[in-house]
Amino acid sequence: MNGRSWIWAAVLVVLALSLALNFFFIGYASHGLRQAAVGRGLLAEVAGAYSPEVRKEFRSVMRDNRARTFEALRQLRAARSDLAAAEKAQPFDEAAVRQAMAAVRAATTNLQATVQDYLLAAIKNVNAKSTGGR
Repeated sequence: MNGRSWIWAAVLVVLALSLALNFFFIGYASHGLRQAAVGRGLLAEVAGAYSPEVRKEFRSVMRDNRARTFEALRQLRAARSDLAAAEKAQPFDEAAVRQAMAAVRAATTNLQATVQDYLLAAIKNVNAKSTGGR
């Protein structure tokens, strides 16, 4: 190989590496955007019936507890995935499906309780601000 072909080979390697890194970072960013969309949907569903002050505080509490919320969502997704796998298993095992259904119910209850804890904290914070911290 002469000097010129080494340069072209190096350019092609750098280009390929650059493309691979771009695809990786685009995938990583889109995953983050998907997680944020789930959080926004959950936020709108829960806080929609409350005053603007409570909604604003609720968003703040949700932001502060993002990791806990996403962990509860991950647990629910995993439980649903396990249920789907149990349903498709051959031979059919009713006990396994019932156990998977119970896990989905538990994960759903955990997520609901988590979000309700945030809502209660937001309401308490707004009430404390409006009464001057009394």
